[in-house]
Amino acid sequence: MDIMNALNAPLYNAGNLREGDDSGIKVMLEGREGTLDNFRLFHSVNQEGGWEAPRHRHNFEQIRFPLSGGFEYAPDKVLQAGWVGYFPEGVYYGPQIRHKGLKMVVLQFGGASLSGYMSTVQRRRGFNELKAKGTFSKGVYSWVDEGGRKHNQDAFEATWEHINGRKLVYPRPRYDGLIMMDPAAYAWVDDPQQPGLSRKPLGTFTEREIRVDFVRLAAGARLAPGARNATEILFMPTGSISHQGRTLGDETAFGCMPGETPEPLTAIAPSEFLRIRLPTLGEVARNVA
Repeated sequence: MDIMNALNAPLYNAGNLREGDDSGIKVMLEGREGTLDNFRLFHSVNQEGGWEAPRHRHNFEQIRFPLSGGFEYAPDKVLQAGWVGYFPEGVYYGPQIRHKGLKMVVLQFGGASLSGYMSTVQRRRGFNELKAKGTFSKGVYSWVDEGGRKHNQDAFEATWEHINGRKLVYPRPRYDGLIMMDPAAYAWVDDPQQPGLSRKPLGTFTEREIRVDFVRLAAGARLAPGARNATEILFMPTGSISHQGRTLGDETAFGCMPGETPEPLTAIAPSEFLRIRLPTLGEVARNVA
């Protein structure tokens, strides 16, 4: 199991494809480059504000969880602190603005379309190589071809195509829009098999069963993260837990790969986790994207 606290997480530093200050973005957890279930968990704090991106879409999935402030994902549309947003692959959103004071956790991962997800190393290499031949500005990559003709393309799309050597084909959307969930409107459901453990199941998405829920532990209760056929990510916004003799506190993330031996977490004080189970891909997840 991989464990990382937001205070100790390294800066992303893979090149800014959008517009504005992205210096507060850290990488808490990452998957395995080249696999269809690759992922990256970000922790971002917008200290200056003004980070913007035009209307766009992706060939990967996203879960967004603002901890403070609100995330403006479209005109007059804000994902409030404490809410959880599911941004399905292939669905347009934006223009988006990250205002000053926004603190948010974002999980991006390869989805049911089996399009995979670029690693940090791939993103950085693509950004640097494209920047040597053109410019990134306001979410758009621009370059001039040998005939003197100027081209404009979505910055992520251009980077993806450069790294993968083929045209990006966006998956047909499974949903007609983004899905915003208010956990405060859900009731806690006690687990009769595990005293002191309660859950708030928020939703299960796509045919490959992306699952999003909250887990609450009373002091002394235990949780053994992990799943046999899928990667599982947990983020603890508040709490105090013990793991193999270590005490871990607020804003700690845990990553469990498929089939990994569970490592129990014991709550020292009442603790809550946002838990996300990535798509169940089975054997196909071992293939190279």
